[in-house]
Amino acid sequence: MKLNAANSSIIKRLLVGRNNRPLRSILNKLDPHDLASLVNSLNKRELRLFVEALLVINKAVETFVIVPEQQLQDALQKIEAKQQLKLIEQSNFDDAAYFLSLLSKGEQNELLAQVDHDMAEKIRQYLSYPEESAGRMMHASVFHLPIEINAGEALSILRKKAQMMSIYYIYCINERHQLAGIISLRQLATAPEQKPLSEIVKEDVVTIYPEEPAAKAAELVSHYDLIAIPVINHDRELLGIVTVDDVLDIIQEQATAGIYAQAGLQEDDRVFTPAKYSIQKRIPWMFLNLLLAALASSVVSLFENTMSHLIILASLKNIVAGMGGNTAIQSLTVVTRGLATGDFSFISYYKAVLKEVIAGVSIGIMTGISAGLLTFVWKGNLMVSIIICISMIINSLLAAIAGSVVPLGLKKMGWDPATGSGVLVTMFTDIISFFSFLGIATLGLKFFGVN
Repeated sequence: MKLNAANSSIIKRLLVGRNNRPLRSILNKLDPHDLASLVNSLNKRELRLFVEALLVINKAVETFVIVPEQQLQDALQKIEAKQQLKLIEQSNFDDAAYFLSLLSKGEQNELLAQVDHDMAEKIRQYLSYPEESAGRMMHASVFHLPIEINAGEALSILRKKAQMMSIYYIYCINERHQLAGIISLRQLATAPEQKPLSEIVKEDVVTIYPEEPAAKAAELVSHYDLIAIPVINHDRELLGIVTVDDVLDIIQEQATAGIYAQAGLQEDDRVFTPAKYSIQKRIPWMFLNLLLAALASSVVSLFENTMSHLIILASLKNIVAGMGGNTAIQSLTVVTRGLATGDFSFISYYKAVLKEVIAGVSIGIMTGISAGLLTFVWKGNLMVSIIICISMIINSLLAAIAGSVVPLGLKKMGWDPATGSGVLVTMFTDIISFFSFLGIATLGLKFFGVN
């Protein structure tokens, strides 16, 4: 059953003060993604009744984990404390920890004091990991086998567990719960029944610590072509796994972050974000852009005398700036993407910058000559044609250097290459575009004796 305007209207009419059977019946037939889309459309009273119904049919957790974080945080504040507690109790500890992370420290402590002690300790451990870390992304429920058993016993356990949990790899642990190795399903299925797992296990396993960035887990999964990576502590105890599904989420977040950063936006500035919040986040970048634009304009003002003699330059200067900006953004995008995907494992920074410079200069020569010829045909002024040709070549060279060096420099300083790179590169290319174009024009006027 899919959510549409008709059953959405029915659900709202049924949210009248008690969780009746028709309401629960409809909610039970809907996909959690459809249920999640309803959360932001309900008022406080409706939301509490809606959550109560979901808790009764055990669909609250799978619905709420889909809700965007900002909307979820607002929804958790609106529901009753007892509903928050039920939501935590029905969750796996990693989902419970996610919900709690959106509440204040005081609310977290109050709820943790009321849940099972073992679960509370696991949640506290989860919350102790840094944000955006592998520990925060991992699934604690992971299929594993004791390494002391044989292949026949392992297959028997596998048949029982396969009905209840997703199995990516067969991890083997010793009596101290330490990761001893990994076995493929094919190895296990073809091994003699009496063969000990210790004789077929692969001990060399790619792992990650919970404190390490989630982005590193994504890199490892991509580099080694895995569908899951085990998370272990420094005693090699198996804590959980980060799956390829989680990696796709990480990659999507990285792509979003890069797009937002180059536009001077925060990741949490979304279409459903309140206008006041968006204004607060965007205004500093807009004032920075205003300042940098004024700086670029001040460069133009240095050559007002030149432009008064060759007014034709006013109509052509944006061509040079636009071409330089495109060259810089292309180099910036390639290098930033290379840093994010680990491409620099296969090439040095120097060679990457050199390659971008060669590409930028080559494109600058071809477009510069073309622009010079078109300008001569269009305006009939040989000096201006030469000026625009030379300035485009110089500008492309410097733009390619800026586009490739700026993100590498930010990376070296420990900053996010995506954040601020676009603004810095745009400012630099605008300044050098106007300076090279108008500077060469000034030299040209002096050469031809124009004061």
